[in-house]
Amino acid sequence: MPMLAVLLSFALLSPRAQDPGSAPAPAASSPTRIEWQRSLADALAVQQATGLPLLVVVNMDGEVFNERFAKSTYKDPAFIASTKGWICVIASPDRHTDKDYDADGNRVECPRFGGCTCSEHIQIEPELFRRYFNGTRNAPRHVGVGKDGAIAFDRFLDQSMQTAIDAIAKGGGDASKQPGPSTDLAVLFGRRDALARRTLETMWQRGDAVARQKLMAAAADAANEPIDLLRAGLRDENADVAAKAALALAKRGGKDALIDLEDALARQPSGPVHDALVARVVELAKTDDAAKRLAAHLVAPAVPSRIAAPWSNAWAAPGYDDGDRAAVEKELDRCEAALKQRPDDDETRLALAVAQVALADVLARDGEKGPEFWFADAIASARKVKAKDLQAEAQGVVAYAAYMTGETQACGTALALAQSAVQSARQPSAPLAARFLDVAVAGTASRVFGETGNNAARAWRAEIDRVVAMLDLMSERKAVREGALLAGAGLLEYGGLRAQARARLADAVARFPGSAKAHERWRNRLLVDLGVPSMRKAYASFVDAATNKPEAEWFAGYAALVAGEVETREKRAPQALSAYGEAVERFGRSAAGNADFADSANGFAVLALAGRADLLAEGGRAEEAAADLLQAWSLRPESFDDQDGLQRKPRGVASRVAQTLEKAGKAELAAKLKPMLP
Repeated sequence: MPMLAVLLSFALLSPRAQDPGSAPAPAASSPTRIEWQRSLADALAVQQATGLPLLVVVNMDGEVFNERFAKSTYKDPAFIASTKGWICVIASPDRHTDKDYDADGNRVECPRFGGCTCSEHIQIEPELFRRYFNGTRNAPRHVGVGKDGAIAFDRFLDQSMQTAIDAIAKGGGDASKQPGPSTDLAVLFGRRDALARRTLETMWQRGDAVARQKLMAAAADAANEPIDLLRAGLRDENADVAAKAALALAKRGGKDALIDLEDALARQPSGPVHDALVARVVELAKTDDAAKRLAAHLVAPAVPSRIAAPWSNAWAAPGYDDGDRAAVEKELDRCEAALKQRPDDDETRLALAVAQVALADVLARDGEKGPEFWFADAIASARKVKAKDLQAEAQGVVAYAAYMTGETQACGTALALAQSAVQSARQPSAPLAARFLDVAVAGTASRVFGETGNNAARAWRAEIDRVVAMLDLMSERKAVREGALLAGAGLLEYGGLRAQARARLADAVARFPGSAKAHERWRNRLLVDLGVPSMRKAYASFVDAATNKPEAEWFAGYAALVAGEVETREKRAPQALSAYGEAVERFGRSAAGNADFADSANGFAVLALAGRADLLAEGGRAEEAAADLLQAWSLRPESFDDQDGLQRKPRGVASRVAQTLEKAGKAELAAKLKPMLP
């Protein structure tokens, strides 16, 4: 897209100092497309208000007549004019774009039909089938329905497309009864037609913060469930606008807006707005199973979860470093020697089992052979422990070793026994307690996710709270493990407690700053919940707080690279250019700060430079694009065949830039790119 067109598109979406009541409303009808209503509920409401008949259209991809209708007839001005006497809906099972909303919550219309999103024309079909299709599915199909619900015609399997075209032209009502333009907010929020919804969304796009707050305040009294408008409001960078959108959603959101309520809660983790959103979910829970489960997760439990002793007791400090192979082997020798003297000493046998687990972990960590044998020995040793007050710990060993060797059933059984054994005042060893709680968290998550399909309406708040309590205990004892944090965050996400999950993931990144898995989870949570700008700010803070700056800069650089790709996908060129520039700078500092990071950092910097070059060339700045590519080539030529997240290769970008330079008469500069070309 030429840069002028890009800038114009941003101008249309940028806030302007304008009162929503003064915003120009779109024309009553478009001469270039059919006015598809967004849902059957909307269409029926408009039909009752106007008395116009309903036109139900079915289309699918690939078949000849379907393609002719979609690409020619539905775009023909004469045919479009003939639909003005109808209230129109369309069903199509095929998706034509990969999303229905952009990162700011704005609608992404179906490129094949326009006016509706792909999800809308897909999701409307089952209800249309139930009401109007007489038990058969055919496409193309055109059904005329009177205000009383009687079928006026049902055209499908005709020899000629003209049969349906003529039926539509002859059967329509008085086009003057179609809803017309308005700028009155009370009127617009009382209407369900697509024109009214589109007018409100246009006012939103063109309004400044004051105008947007006025829109959101009016939306709280809407009669037409303006969820598309509120979805954009929830993502506004102005906190007051977003809060008013959330309050309007809390007042007007129905069961179909449950995911939007969850999105709002992710952005409003506490306070009066949060409480209003929770209250709405609780109200919906009276009649909706999905809302019932979410409500149970959102409402705080009356009694905090407790962890059975001995795991909740103070933990005994180990007499050795369980990550040091020499120290572990020394402990093994001590236990074996002691057992030769006293074979029935259960405490020593338990200590042996724990040491065997520790050695297995060391071998697995270092990539050496045989950890599975040591895990098996640990299970055998633990099962020889007979003392009742040691059973919880012995079963804890079995649970961990079985988990590490993939014996799911044995792990589950041992976990249950370890948590239900006779409570003891003993202090378990810290290495065993940390390992056991880690697996207890993972096991709980596995059970919840495994049973969800058969218990769709069940609430899992008790299990989630138990996991949170275990995480808090491990954190308090400074023994929290990465796997437990990530599994716990996953459970919180599942329960709709996304703000809490985000906090756990931030904790995981702070505790394990070099973990790619922790960063991936945190980065994605930030993107989904808060958007690209907030994700970039969070990573800037992460770098500021880091002790290992080169490592932190690497992860922040990768986050900026991802941000650049997201902004490019959303067609926000200025923001994408900024993000790519940040990625290049951060990867440069990482490479300069630690030579071990240089090769990887330079490789991703190449992708960022190529991504920026692609946008610069598209915007008419091919010389700057060439400079970026030359810089990338100097960093790491091998990366020119790597793909970025948008499936682009730097070599392909270089080819496009070289062609642009050639056409612009800049052959000398284009020649400098020749070594990069395929």
